[in-house]
Formats: sequence, C-alpha cells, structure tokens
Amino acid sequence: MFKLFPETTDDLLDADALPSSAKNTSLNYRTRPLSPEQETRLTLLILFGSLPLMLIPSVVVHLVASTLPWFNRMLLAAAILLAAWIGLRKLTGALLRRDVLIVGVFYLSSTGSVVWKLFEWGNDESFRVILIVAWLASCVIAKQVAAWILAGPTVDFERTKRWRVNLPHLIPEGWSLDCPELLTFYAGAFLLGTAWCLSMLGTSYFELGMVAWPFAFALCTLIVSITWNTIVCVFVPWANPERCWSATWRALVVFTTYDVHHTPAAGVFRFPTRCLRNPWHRWALLIVTLVVIGFGFGVHLPTPLSVWMSGGSFSAQLILNVLAICLAGPVILFSSIWLFAAPLLVRFDAELSHHKDDETSDWDNYAERILNSDDELERDHLLMGASETSDYPILVHRDIQDQHGHILGDSGASKTALAMAPQATQLIARADSTVVIIDLKGDKALFESCRREAERTRRLKFRWISNEVGKTSFGFNPFLQSHNAQLSTEQLSQELLQGLSLDYGIEYGAGYFTAMNEIVMNNVLKETGSRSFAELSEHLANREWYSSIGYEEDWKQARHLAALVKRLGSSQAVNVVPEMFSERPEINQNVIDMRNLYEEPQVVYLWLRSALEPTNAPAIARLFLWAMFTAASHQPQDQNRVYFFIDEMQQIISDGIKLIFEQFRDLGGTIIGAHQTAGQLKRQGTDLGDTIDSCTAMKQVFRASDLHSLERLESLSGIKRNVAATWYQEHERGTGDLTNRYEEMLAQDGMVRVSEQDQARYDKEELMAISSRRHSSLVRFTFGSGYTQFAGKSIPMKSSYHIPYEEYLRRRAAPWPTHPGAFLIEAPKPEDAKQPKRRKGKSFRDKFKERVVNAT
Repeated sequence: MFKLFPETTDDLLDADALPSSAKNTSLNYRTRPLSPEQETRLTLLILFGSLPLMLIPSVVVHLVASTLPWFNRMLLAAAILLAAWIGLRKLTGALLRRDVLIVGVFYLSSTGSVVWKLFEWGNDESFRVILIVAWLASCVIAKQVAAWILAGPTVDFERTKRWRVNLPHLIPEGWSLDCPELLTFYAGAFLLGTAWCLSMLGTSYFELGMVAWPFAFALCTLIVSITWNTIVCVFVPWANPERCWSATWRALVVFTTYDVHHTPAAGVFRFPTRCLRNPWHRWALLIVTLVVIGFGFGVHLPTPLSVWMSGGSFSAQLILNVLAICLAGPVILFSSIWLFAAPLLVRFDAELSHHKDDETSDWDNYAERILNSDDELERDHLLMGASETSDYPILVHRDIQDQHGHILGDSGASKTALAMAPQATQLIARADSTVVIIDLKGDKALFESCRREAERTRRLKFRWISNEVGKTSFGFNPFLQSHNAQLSTEQLSQELLQGLSLDYGIEYGAGYFTAMNEIVMNNVLKETGSRSFAELSEHLANREWYSSIGYEEDWKQARHLAALVKRLGSSQAVNVVPEMFSERPEINQNVIDMRNLYEEPQVVYLWLRSALEPTNAPAIARLFLWAMFTAASHQPQDQNRVYFFIDEMQQIISDGIKLIFEQFRDLGGTIIGAHQTAGQLKRQGTDLGDTIDSCTAMKQVFRASDLHSLERLESLSGIKRNVAATWYQEHERGTGDLTNRYEEMLAQDGMVRVSEQDQARYDKEELMAISSRRHSSLVRFTFGSGYTQFAGKSIPMKSSYHIPYEEYLRRRAAPWPTHPGAFLIEAPKPEDAKQPKRRKGKSFRDKFKERVVNAT
C-alpha cells in the first residue's frame, strides 16, 4: 500500500504472521504516529489543497468535452483501459507509485468534470444536494470521533459500557441522560435547513451576490445555534461556541490523520465504520464532500466569460470564482459540524477526558480492557508499551511471558517502574497465578502497588518476608516445608547448600570443600533433625559434640558453612518454629509453604534490603528460589504457575542458579530478572551470560552505556540494508567553506549511482540515542506467538508508568502493613556480659617451672 510518510513506517512488525482477530481487539490504544505539526499540515492540505487540484483539470476537461462531443467516449475508453492496466500491474506485483499517481489524477479530473456537468443539469437541486452531503459527512465524522474519544485511556471499562449507547448514528438507537446533546445532533438536518433558508434570504435581501453565500451560511449557523440553545435550554445545556469551535477542528484533524499508516497491529483503536479505517477512504470521503459542496455552489456563480461580455473583468471574476469555490467546501463543512455535532463532542470530551479518581491511571484502564476483552486471544497478552516508530501497542503473549525474561539497564533507568511493576501488576490483576517479587533493594512503591493490586482482586492473599527490624513479616522456614517430607536427608542438605551458595563446583580443591560442607550438613541433620538455622547453628558451633558423630577435621573444613548458618540463625523470619508463637496460632497457620504457592494463586513479596544485610539478603532469596524449585519437582505440571520478579538479580548469581534457569520453566516457574550491566552476569566465578541468552524469550534493555552491553546489542539487533549514493562530478579545489562542493545536484549528467550495503540495524550511536531517551528501551522476543510477531528483531519501545508520579510518592510514604499472621521483627537483645572462664589445669608458667626442675 502507498504510504504518505514512508520514512516513519520501518517498525519491523511481521504483519503476515498476525492472527486474523488482530483487528477486533478491545485494548483500543489510540495511535498517534504523526506530530501535531504534521497533523495540522495534512488536515489543511486535504481541506484547502484538494479542491483547487481538482477544480482546474475538471473545468478544463469539462470545457473540452462540451466543445468536442467525441471526447466523452475517449474518456470512457481511457478509464476502462487504465482500470485494467492498474489491475494487471497489481496482480503481477509491478504496481508503481507513478502508476497510481497518473491514474489518480486522471480519475479525479474526469470525475470532477462529471460532477460539474451533473450540477449544471440539476441546477435547481444543487443546494439540497449540498445540504444532504454536508449533513451526512458531519454525521459520519461525529460518529468516528465520538468513538475515538470514548476509547481514550482515561475511560475505564464500566464507563465505556455506559457511554456506548450515546454514540451518534444516522438513525437514533437510543441515548441516556448522560448526553442530552444527542437531541441537538438528531435535529441536525432541521438546523441545517433553517440556516440555509436564512442564508439565502439574507444574501438576497442585502444583495450580497452568490459569492458571499458560504460566509452568510456560516453566520446563519451561529444565529440558529443561539436560537436553538435558547429554546431547548431546559433539556440541553448551553453549548459554548468557543469549545465547539475547538471540538470541530479537532474532529477534522482526528478524522483526517488518525492511524495514517493503517497499521495492522493488534490493540489499536479502529473507527467503528469499517470502510473508513483506511485513511485513503477517509480522504476520499472528505474530497468528495468538498467537491460536491464546491462544485454545487460554483455552478450558481456568474461565469467569467459572461462578466467579460457585459463589460466586467474576466481575470477578476475568474480569481473570485476559484477562491469562492475553494473556500465554500471547508466553510460549509466546518459550519455544519460546528452547528449540530460539536456540542455532542464537547460533552463526550468533558465527561470522558479525565480519570474517575486520582489512583486510576491510563495503564489501569488498558490492563482492564485486556482482562475484559471479548477476544479470547487478547486476554492472554500483557501490555508492555508502544512502538517508538509507529506508535502501536506492543503486546507480549503468555507463551512468551512464561519463557523467562531479562531486563537490563543502568542504575536509575527506571527498570522497576517501567518494566517490572507494570508486568507484575497485570499478572496480579489476572488472579490466576502466583507472583513472587524478590526485592533486594527495597522499593516501597512497588511493594505497595503489589499489595493494593492483590487487594483489588479480592481473591489473592498478599504475604511478605522482611529482614528489617521494626517491620512485620510472615514466617518462612526452609526446614519445615511440607514437600521436605518427600526428600531424603541428603536431598535436603543439597537444597540448603545450593541456597547458601556453598556448592563450589567439581574442580580440584573446590570439590573438596563442597564435599566437606555436604558431609557435615548431612551428619548434623541426620543426628539432630534440626528445624531451623538457629538450631543447626548451635550444633555446628560445638566441636566436641561433632567429634562424637564425625571427624573433627571435617568440622574444621566446614567453618564457612557454620558462619553462614550462624548469620541466618539470627534472622527471625526464616527461623519460625511452632513453639515460638504458641500464644498466636495464626502466625504458624500463615507461614509461607512452597507447595501452597503452587496450589493457590497469591502474591508473596520478599523485602530483602541488601544494604542492611548484604550476606543474609541474597542467601534468603536463593533459599526461597531453591525451595520453590525443589517443591515444583513434586507438583503436577498443570498446576498454578509461579512468576518470579527478581530486582538486582546479580546479587543472587551462583553456579546453582544456572540449573534453575534451565529447568524451572518446565516445572511451572518463570523468572524475570533485572540488573544493570551485562558484565554483572559474571560473578564469583560464574558466568550466566550464555544461560540467560538461551533461556529467556523476552529481553528488554534500558539505557545501556557500558561497552560490553552495547556490543552485544549491536550484534543481536539484526541486519538491515542501507542505500548509498555516489556520483561523478568535476573536481575543483576552490576556496572557502560556506558551501558544500560535493552534492548530488553537481552530478555529471544528473546521474547518481545507487548501491546497497548491509550493516547492523542499530549501531552504537543509535543505541546510545535510544538509551538517552527517557521511557525508551529496546525489546526483543526470540519467537513469535499470538499478537507478538516481530520475527525475532529488536524493537525500540516507549513505556509508561503504571501510576502517576503523585501516587508514586504517596505509595512510597505509605505505612508498613500489618496482618494477624505477621509478627514484628524485633531488635536483638544484648546478652549479659559473661566473665571469662578460668583455664583448667596448669598454666604455662607452672609448666615451664616444672620442666626446669625436671631438667636439673
């Protein structure tokens, strides 16, 4: 299809792979690929440029056809031959823009000539035709624009259903008391007829001449509007003329420029009248309306030849006629919309252009539309953002979402606010899966957003784990998980060691210390059946006791294990045992059990601020992950899916995390991890780079500035072909630097050599430009599914915050929640000072004296 702005349409959307239902979605995202300046220019071009282009060739063709009778038959034959030629070229794929342009000019001029001839034959009926066409066009434009306003991001699902009945139609289909202006709209034909009668009387009474009729009609619409509003003021509120003026202009701009690229992407709002979704069809409707009004009015103007024969100026009358005809169409159409359709549009805008409360955002309404969509396939998608190039929504299908995700971006790039929070809240709103957020930096706004979203569903319970003194927390004990009953002592030991990152690998030396940790852990668990890290720490600290069940040398080599266990033994949230809160049974009833997370959809938030416990916080996160991973292997595959969002993922990197990324997806778990740079995937001797690349299907990059990340993005962005132009010209040294002496216009014989060359789709400079724009990122899906069809290429995307900034500040300052099943993390009580124990046996001095005596 011919594009008006081809330079803005390289959006990489694989339109051929989209399902046929992509045009029937309910998201109704209002695309806006053009800037306001481009929209204004295009609207003015259609309104004031199309009529002059048709007038001159139409009049010329009309005069020739009137002079030469056989010319009409030639026009008909040419029209048939050109139609056949265009059809053949289109079928063979050889259709060029030049062909379309030539045929378009021919048909426009021929059609204009026919229209002019028809109006000459039906001179007496031309004004009635003008009024009917203006009324029909105004009704059609009002219906499309009213539906466009109703699809605004500020309109929630309930208001959309309530206001849909107020959409205007040619034949009334009902209305509600929310929009009394529909009475004015349905009286439009009567109002236009009254304005026309007054304008004709005024033009005749004041002897203004037919040239002034369009402007007289515009003035009479004002008089009719005031009179009408005075009569029906009891039923219909007074229409503000200034606001109606703005609404009329916006209606013309929206109707002319909306979805100018006619994108096939899913989730885009499309006009309710199917034939008007193509911009060329809308432009054709506007041009036909303007031509009918202009030509129908033009046949009543005095001809320049008759004026010249009566002694007047031929050129002056010709110029006056052309200006009057070219202005008549826009003036009559604008006045018609302003008279009876603009008050309705003003009402729609006043009632639907704001949110119903301060907490609701555009993102909430978009997510709600997807959840309540009539399209079953659309309900399986999440909204990520919008394309930067063509401004259509980018939806991610659940099959892709379930394959793990990777979010990369510098510190302060809003990864949490623009990527993790919108995805997490949409998954929570579905209420059909478990969402776990592992927050290793402590984002109170994200915590509060997840809590409120879970509360809004009225189905999901929200629990949290905290390592911060003074905050409440639910209990999580890795030793007392219900699935542990299906594990042997060795299996439980390996789970705990992986969570503590004490598996150093199988290399020489590292494997030895791994074995020591495992031997000591197995021996203690078999002998004592420890139920918490606190209990385990007491046994690991007693060397004499361990000597009775194992080798003392093993105990010495496992000091790292003892140190980590001792630190975790001081964390109250992971050491809850039944007798600790015997007086509060609800705490033990609400402890977090991994099997329950697979059986019942819910939300769990791990508030683990690494700034407070840089060792314990990542260890608790890894223990939680490994407990979930182990529990998943004992659950049915078709049970509730669990989504993990891990902020600051680099802190939990260990060799054991590779196995989780590689196998967790098949067991019912999905990980979406975020961190700063690609280099952070190399940590503590472990490189997760290749594992992340191969195991994640969704990759999003915000503000990448380090060299390693830029090189990876450039190599993964794909290849595109660029056209390079070279030419030959005479060489002269010349002087000065104000002009460029090497330009295409200086090519010899006007010929330029064009060649194509392959290069990375996004080089380092372009990647840095994308990174520098706030809200922008580069997203890539490794395969296509549902409405996510981009052929594996990277797409520049702009994201939106899921809540306004003011609401973000309020949520950051919200008090920490309490719950009957949560307990308060208390500060450790200082122990009483202990006196140092006296050594048993002889002192070093006594032994020395004894040696001296024995020697002598």
